[in-house]
Amino acid sequence: MKVKTWAKLLNSFCTSGKLELELIYKVQMQCYEDAKLMKLFPEIVRSLYDQDVLAEDTILHWFRKGTNPKGRQTLVKSLEPFIKWLEEAEEEE
Repeated sequence: MKVKTWAKLLNSFCTSGKLELELIYKVQMQCYEDAKLMKLFPEIVRSLYDQDVLAEDTILHWFRKGTNPKGRQTLVKSLEPFIKWLEEAEEEE
């Protein structure tokens, strides 16, 4: 996966929560349009999080209140284990 390759560049664009949310929506759209990518959605989001491109708050916001409907239900379901992990890590702090 090329997320690490592009992380620095993406990081320079994602300077606010709003822009991070835009990035998640773009990834959502790409994954929705390509069945192979759809399976990789949780991995892509996790990688963007690990590379500090996406903040925890942004991911949680998308998960709870995201507005883009394309493939959303499937993608939300696929992201549940990662969200659970984020929430548990938050509780431990």
